[in-house]
Formats: sequence, C-alpha cells, structure tokens
Amino acid sequence: MAGKWLQKARASMKKKGTVGAFGKATPKKIAAAKKAGGLQEKRAVFAANMKKIAAKRKGKKMVGAKKKGSKKGK
Repeated sequence: MAGKWLQKARASMKKKGTVGAFGKATPKKIAAAKKAGGLQEKRAVFAANMKKIAAKRKGKKMVGAKKKGSKKGK
C-alpha cells in the first residue's frame, strides 16, 4: 500500500539528486527543521513520516509517538 507512493517519491528524489539531503533524521533535528519552515520543514515532515512507516514495519513503538485517541492523565 505505502510502496507505490514511496517508490514515486524515491524516484523523484533520485531524479532531483536530493536523496539523503536531510541527513540523519534525529528527533532533535526534525523538531528544529519544523520550526525553521520552508523546504527544511517539508523534508522534516517527510523524514518523520518515513520513520513512522519503518517503525510500523519493524513492529516497534516509536519513542515520542502519540497514540490515536489517548488522553493524558485519564
């Protein structure tokens, strides 16, 4: 399901020469890029989404990921 759009995104990035342009996507780096805005924000959001997909495929729980419908303190 996720494969088709991911393959298109990868092909587009390869064509532009931007594969790996964001570097190692650490949570700190992603947060800083989201605050900066512009192209950095787009790359940060993409990197965060790729980390989520990878975590789902591995069956791991992402650190700092929020569960849908969960409420703190209840």
